[in-house]
Amino acid sequence: MINERKEFGKKLIEIRERKGLRQADVAGLINLSQRSIGRLERGEIESASLDSLIELSKVYGTDIISLYKKYIYGNLCILDEINSLLDVNAVFLPKEIRINSLEKIKLIKDAKDLEAKRYEMELLELFIKYLNSEISNEALRDNFEDLSSNKIKRRNFSRLNLSTVELRILLSIATTCKSFKNIDSLEIFEKCKNQDKDQTIKIASCNNLANFYKYYDDFDKTIETINDGIKISMENSSIEGLILLSYIKFVALFRNNKEYADSIYSIKVLSEYTKDSNLSKSVLRKVDKIIK
Repeated sequence: MINERKEFGKKLIEIRERKGLRQADVAGLINLSQRSIGRLERGEIESASLDSLIELSKVYGTDIISLYKKYIYGNLCILDEINSLLDVNAVFLPKEIRINSLEKIKLIKDAKDLEAKRYEMELLELFIKYLNSEISNEALRDNFEDLSSNKIKRRNFSRLNLSTVELRILLSIATTCKSFKNIDSLEIFEKCKNQDKDQTIKIASCNNLANFYKYYDDFDKTIETINDGIKISMENSSIEGLILLSYIKFVALFRNNKEYADSIYSIKVLSEYTKDSNLSKSVLRKVDKIIK
């Protein structure tokens, strides 16, 4: 651990000197003493405080927190952290968090200890760029087709064991395209819904599948799929999943002139308990817009 701290300290010195700053200059710009900066650079602090890393990030214009994790805990820790963000409501993450995730991928992309994870990182980078609207639906499909050319084929699709990020990308593609590599979008949705690897994917696929049936005005299948998703969300205590599915249920009921008050009530109650205020605010705005 001492060597890791010293390597992190050397990287801090490199960044500071590249900025043309002395330790005293840095201390004068942020709420951190010159002594503390020196100790960090010499690897003398056993566990750097989050506040210190945030202060250094401000003055250096670099994500020092992720850099610290890279040197102290390893590159895999950062990769796991990125993966954990891509839950059912990833699209509602603040853009700055998604941009920061791209910076983290750049930080670890060429790491030798993650050589076996290169394909996964390329997929994550592609998916986050899509969430950021940096690439189009067509570009997502084309790039994913290139990356997965040796793995995903029409003849083996039903037997494939796909990763979480592969499933997330396929869900996004199936939402905007009728097929992928001659695989019908409905088959993609059903595969994602029926896999047992990731409950978040099951919830997201119910969400997308319900939207699919709603688009084609199949009211009965929409409600049936939503109820399946709500059951899965409740079993996994996914408040965010319940909010999204309750919203789709509201839209389906509203369009079919059915009673929808319970769905709105559910959304409002669940919004009090979600940790994702961006999600609840966005959904409630959509509800108000439709009703008005």
